[in-house]
Amino acid sequence: MSTTGPRHRSLARIVAAVASVTALLVTGASWAAFAAVKGVEGNLSVDASLNQQLVAPSAATSASPQPNTPVNILVVGTDTRTGQGRSFGSTLDASGNGHSDTAFVLHISADRKTAFAVSIPRDSWVTRPGCRADGTIDGTFTTGRFNTAFAVGGRNCVIAAVKYLTGVPVNHFVEVNFLGFEAIVNALGGVDICTTHAISDPVRPTGTGFVGSGLELPKGNVHLDGTQALALVRARHIGDGSDLSRIDRQHQFLSAVIRQATSSGLITDPVKLYDVLSKVAQSLTVDTGLSGDSLQEFLLSLQGLKPSAIHFYTVPNASRSDHATVTWVRSGANPMWNAMINDTPYPPRAKGTSSAAPSSSKSPIATSTDSTNPSTASDTTCIS
Repeated sequence: MSTTGPRHRSLARIVAAVASVTALLVTGASWAAFAAVKGVEGNLSVDASLNQQLVAPSAATSASPQPNTPVNILVVGTDTRTGQGRSFGSTLDASGNGHSDTAFVLHISADRKTAFAVSIPRDSWVTRPGCRADGTIDGTFTTGRFNTAFAVGGRNCVIAAVKYLTGVPVNHFVEVNFLGFEAIVNALGGVDICTTHAISDPVRPTGTGFVGSGLELPKGNVHLDGTQALALVRARHIGDGSDLSRIDRQHQFLSAVIRQATSSGLITDPVKLYDVLSKVAQSLTVDTGLSGDSLQEFLLSLQGLKPSAIHFYTVPNASRSDHATVTWVRSGANPMWNAMINDTPYPPRAKGTSSAAPSSSKSPIATSTDSTNPSTASDTTCIS
């Protein structure tokens, strides 16, 4: 699937920031994290208008009584250049709201033992509720790329689109912009990845400017600082250049960040944790339910959630005749959304088995978008 144009090239800048944010959301539950969050929550940008589209978490959707309620979080990365500085391109590329070039729904079970995220390809061809510029629903329906919802009506519009397309009650919202990515990775002490082959994406001139991230990596295990990580997620010639390949790399990088956050002593080091969370908070916009005491209580409820219990999927899809957009395969997508709605295991637990989570390979291969072969946050996958 073709993904040409400067907006698409810069998609992955957002990816690692989203990964870092989600990693800290799902691994930051400890008393050290509690104290650190309390100290940096003032850095968050809170959008109170999101309450018009968000649904309050309800225990009624859980399959069994639990001390907590299931939670569905919509995480969006915007490619807007507005207020981002010159290093990310001009506002001609994407001004105003920008586009939701990264979007996934994260479901956390009521018992806090499992979680799974489903990425929505930005080039999904969908019919969604029409929106006004202020995000309110105008009573019409429109057909086009999924990422136009955010461009047209901002946060409330994309929440409305996800609710309509999936049936999933969206309880919380997290938006990440370009700022702070390198600082986040550096605050983590860098991120370890592996590659199946040497990666070379030199900067080179074209008839209209320059292309290439300048990345040069050897085959094997590599420790990336913030600058290198940014170059990696910006690299244009990794995989087949499609949106789906980029989603695979999003999952791989997200896994690497979660492993780094949980294995580096971050959670037990209040000084380092405070530094990381400060950088994260500065690049976030959240709803009121992910701020103040509510955020602290939510993080503390996650202290038993292990990286191996966090699974990543992509909406099952098929390429359209234009080879630039995809349609959802409903027979594969609906069981995912139903599992979120009903807080039941995904994939559904087979009769006679006791495991709620699917098994997954730990071999260093690229993450599959096949919904039957997920990656987990504990997998050591390699960039291909």
